Amino acid sequence: MIKRNLFLSIAVLGLLSCNNNDDDTMEVSEPTITGKWQPSKYMAYSGKDGSIIANESSDANVCDKKGSLDMSSAGKWHEIIYFGNTEAQCQVDAEVTGDYTYDSASKKIHLKNSDGTTEVYTLKKITNTELEVITDYFDTNGDGIKDEYTNVYKKL
Repeated sequence: MIKRNLFLSIAVLGLLSCNNNDDDTMEVSEPTITGKWQPSKYMAYSGKDGSIIANESSDANVCDKKGSLDMSSAGKWHEIIYFGNTEAQCQVDAEVTGDYTYDSASKKIHLKNSDGTTEVYTLKKITNTELEVITDYFDTNGDGIKDEYTNVYKKL
């Protein structure tokens, strides 16, 4: 009788201690656009084959890097853009504030500026540390096909 009770106790304990959470898998979080971002480079891609158009692509200069793009989880957008080529020449070129929404399925940011104008941007790439936003399309290399221009930001 004692052996039977001991066996039943061990069996019940064994069943209760097993669950489906024994896997060593970790939950991977999706990258988020919220946070403060700093301009790092500007890219141009051929509309014909997606290759980088080197003479239209560059790293952000010292003044560009003083700027920032801040997107809050409350849907607020604040961007400061600097202009100039040297530290001594850097001046605020624009300061933009507004509200935004982000559709992760379409990767589109809908921005409503404080002056009432609206803009829509498409994300080309998003990681936990980098954000690449398509800003314009026009034919820069003269092949008759619109090329894609992007701003690349690093998360601060």
